[in-house]
Amino acid sequence: MLRGRIKFIIAIAVIVVTLSYLVYGGVKEAKVYYLTVGELKERVPSVYTDKVRVSGTVVPGSIKKDLDGGLEFKITDGERTLDVHYKGIIPDIFKDEVEAVVEGVYTPENVFQANVLLAKCPTKYESLDGLEKGENI
Repeated sequence: MLRGRIKFIIAIAVIVVTLSYLVYGGVKEAKVYYLTVGELKERVPSVYTDKVRVSGTVVPGSIKKDLDGGLEFKITDGERTLDVHYKGIIPDIFKDEVEAVVEGVYTPENVFQANVLLAKCPTKYESLDGLEKGENI
């Protein structure tokens, strides 16, 4: 009877340790800092090894598509700019002066290698034809 209890306690301990390890690994992997361009630049060089998410406005005229399907552009927080290289699906609303969020790593070459690109939708609806609310077509 005592042997059965010891085996049961050992099995429970193994399960608890395994679940703790999986939860710790998942939280560590999912943890991503959310920074502005200025905050990212202030954390150099400690930020080189971290996966981070950076938000900023796309600098007008900075969007360039590569021949291999990549995208190079700059984002700004109004004071500092960040060179971004991205390869992946480009959101439909991505264009100059759109607020963008990029996720990836900042390299010692001062280039942000993004593996996720999000373009924020405008917070206010703007009519394409310039009509004011309540006007007839």
